[in-house]
Amino acid sequence: MTLTLTWQTILFPLLTIAGIAVLVILCALLLKLFPTIQKLNAVLDDAKGITEFATDKTQKADKVIGGVENSVSSVVSSLKLNGSTIKSVGNIVGVASSIIGVAKSSSRRSKARKEAKEVKAEVRAAKAEARAAKAEARAVKAEKKADKKSN
Repeated sequence: MTLTLTWQTILFPLLTIAGIAVLVILCALLLKLFPTIQKLNAVLDDAKGITEFATDKTQKADKVIGGVENSVSSVVSSLKLNGSTIKSVGNIVGVASSIIGVAKSSSRRSKARKEAKEVKAEVRAAKAEARAAKAEARAVKAEKKADKKSN
């Protein structure tokens, strides 16, 4: 009996095994890639939220600045046109009230921040008191248990 081996009979099984090994490696890489993609999507969602927040605050600030700009420009134009003193004073009062409004809104925000910090401090203190009460309750329970064992 004669066995003839050709290059095709030797290389075909070897190439098939190599192809299967490459497919297994690709599947393993894809399985490792999916969690990374999910984390990346979460980071991009956070970035989107931060961008939306910044855009909103920027637009609000732009509106406030626009209002102050209009008031100042009306004062300047009134003074340039040598308008009546009453109009000039009225415009100056308008500008001042705009500036006071901006200052009050920023002071309200800072007050709200201070209040939030105080509330956080109170919550921390309450948590500490709760932990101390738990520890005290455990100690009392341990003492009772020790008394029962000694009796």
